[in-house]
Parts: sequence; C-alpha cells; structure tokens
Amino acid sequence: MSNAPTPFEALQAALNKAGSQSALARICGVSQPTVWKWLQTRRLPPIHVLAVETATGISRHHLRPDIYPAEIPAAPARFLDVDHGASLVAFNRGTALRDGASA
Repeated sequence: MSNAPTPFEALQAALNKAGSQSALARICGVSQPTVWKWLQTRRLPPIHVLAVETATGISRHHLRPDIYPAEIPAAPARFLDVDHGASLVAFNRGTALRDGASA
C-alpha cells in the first residue's frame, strides 16, 4: 500500500499551509468562493497546481496524480535498442537512403 495522500488530502494540506481559503485564493489569483468550490468538488484545477506547489511545498504529484504522475514508467525492454541496425530512411523525401545512396 502507498502512503501517498489522496488529491483531496493534498489539497487540504495545501490549504492548511496557506493558512486560509482566502490566502490560497490569493496564491492562485482567484476569489475565496472559488477555493470553497474546489473543496466541494475535491479537486484543484490543473492551471493552479504549480502555483500551489510553489507556495505551499505540497507536491504536484499529490495534488493531481492524474496529470503529474510520480514516476514515468520506463519503456519495456522489448523497445530498447530497436533501431540499431535499421536502415537510414529519409521520411520527408519519400525515398529511403540506404547504404549511402543519395536522393
């Protein structure tokens, strides 16, 4: 199990660090009722995530894991080195340049 907070818990933590709904609203450049609405919908809009992270230190990964995943998974091993030994191809010319041939 992960100990990561839910996005709503992260939003509440950001609110606590900001000090009030009004303070969080000032950080985001919105009105206090807008912040209240975020708390009712339990989600911080994407446009404000980075400002909230900068001001409060609450990670963007916790505020919106759907947009900012904690880790980007590595490519599967089957995709590693797949282009080694491939012929040189000029995609914009519509012809393949193989073995040093010119267009």
